[in-house]
Amino acid sequence: MRYGLHAEFHHGSVDLPEFAAHIERLGFESIWLPEHTVIPVNPTVGPGGVKGAPIPDSYAIQADQMVGLSIAAASTKTLRLGTGVCLIPEHHPIDLAKRISTLDMYSKGRVVLGIGAGWQPEESKALGGDFPRRWAQTNESMRIMRKLWTEDEPEHQGEYYSFEPVRFYPKPVQKPGPPVLLGGGSKRVFQRAAEYGDGWIPWMVPPEKVAEGRASLLKAFEDAGRDPDSAEVTIFVGKPDKDLCAAYEKAGVDRIVFVVGTEPEKDPSGTAEKIAGDIGV
Repeated sequence: MRYGLHAEFHHGSVDLPEFAAHIERLGFESIWLPEHTVIPVNPTVGPGGVKGAPIPDSYAIQADQMVGLSIAAASTKTLRLGTGVCLIPEHHPIDLAKRISTLDMYSKGRVVLGIGAGWQPEESKALGGDFPRRWAQTNESMRIMRKLWTEDEPEHQGEYYSFEPVRFYPKPVQKPGPPVLLGGGSKRVFQRAAEYGDGWIPWMVPPEKVAEGRASLLKAFEDAGRDPDSAEVTIFVGKPDKDLCAAYEKAGVDRIVFVVGTEPEKDPSGTAEKIAGDIGV
């Protein structure tokens, strides 16, 4: 079992380079940063897709995901760098592919790309996303990024993006690109993972639901003619619990990522030390 930490970093957080280096020394495999570029003043939808629910300030003050992971990369040697998750429709795929492959190059192949389509309509619209069809846009973007990472002269003519043959470098160190894990619980998430991804990355889902999802994921890989043993499952969880971790391992989880706070009063380093001791990282 691999263990990671998911954390929101902002202007009031502890020092990111120090924290990343510390958790690497403790034996954690990965660090995961979330993404929200902007949050609307008057949102119609809140966390969890709840209509009219307020959005906590913590969503609005998050530092840039890729910049944060670059800083973490520079202060570590082996720690994997996860996006938890990257909101694909809120980026142009060529620009995003460039930043991801550059980070993979400088980190010597440590990027893990967790992706999602977003849940906040106004945020998505502000950044060019087609919220009602956000997964269609995500699917096209991911196909484009795969082309850019693997082809010599990629080109694309699609519904959302079109371009003539281009030269694209650097290519990612990892071939055919960083592992791609799809978030969400839609009916088609496993089919999409088998089409252009490498696994599933659910948020706070109980072990029995993870086991069901993993079975669907393996079937989707088999149906797509891909090796089901290559499918990966990462789960984001709250408080560490040995029995819960054992249940996730039995359910077929490959990586458990614990969500921690980063404000000094929450003692992130002490929390990481406790998790490492309790779980046996």
